[in-house]
Amino acid sequence: MNAPKLIQSPLHPGWLIPEGWEQILGIQMDYRLGNSVLHLWRVQWNQHVGAGQENGLHTHETHQLLYYRRGAGELVTSGECYQVGKGSIFVVPAGCEHRFLGSRGEPALCLALDFSVAEAGALDSWASRDEGAVLFSLIHADRARPFLLSLRDQTEVDDCISAIVAENDRRELGYASMIHAHLIRLLSLCLRATQRAQGFGEHFRHTAWRHALIAERAQAFIRAEGVRQGPELTLTEAARACATSPNQLNRILRHATGSTFHQILLRYRLDHAAELLRSGMANCTEAAYAAGFNDSNYFSRAFRKVFGHAPSALSRDGK
Repeated sequence: MNAPKLIQSPLHPGWLIPEGWEQILGIQMDYRLGNSVLHLWRVQWNQHVGAGQENGLHTHETHQLLYYRRGAGELVTSGECYQVGKGSIFVVPAGCEHRFLGSRGEPALCLALDFSVAEAGALDSWASRDEGAVLFSLIHADRARPFLLSLRDQTEVDDCISAIVAENDRRELGYASMIHAHLIRLLSLCLRATQRAQGFGEHFRHTAWRHALIAERAQAFIRAEGVRQGPELTLTEAARACATSPNQLNRILRHATGSTFHQILLRYRLDHAAELLRSGMANCTEAAYAAGFNDSNYFSRAFRKVFGHAPSALSRDGK
């Protein structure tokens, strides 16, 4: 099927979308991935610059899946240069700097899906290549890189895109719901095809993305449980929640953040106490208790060591 008629996107000047898509873009769609939820924010066509031109280094606030439908060029990301062309898929993690350099011939045209993911799910079940594991291995990769789909998988993905374009062109009853259903299928096809692409097996076996997820989960666990009342959060408890051992968790956190679990926990609790003091919502004793400290002297010493002054300097009554 020929490429759809493209118009300027009203949401992103310089981006192109099939005519009529402006009515359905920007509507959030949720897609269940095991215990995780993928939020699809935007779906647009992006026509890259021509030969010898580049779009410059840039980042996105959300993750982005790019599927190249035609044309070719070079993607530069994570300090590496990769050749991309028809059938290439590139998952760009949020905040990852990247740029595209056009090649000779027709300008590259890619379908761009902007998405975010809530809740990483059960980390101890990710030895298998389920959808969640494949996706998280891509957005937490040490080095983001594209994968070239097989011709069979390209055909399946292209047919799904053509079905979306056809629904949009016909505008029959329920077309928006049908397009959303096709988009869910498109996401599944893209993940399935990427999992089968050459080089993905080696990528998936690498531990960097798993360690990044564990570090992310541990820090989220600290934010959720770090200032609770009662028994203090322990390394063993956090390691159990992250499906790893205490020693391994400490090693992963040191590599990812430069700090141990207890250093991260202490800083989070102190930051929480400092915020209470600055807001005037608590005095020193109240802030220490609210941040999970049972020993006010230890709280004062730790606070002074981190911030360079006593907590009373921020307290509303100096106590």
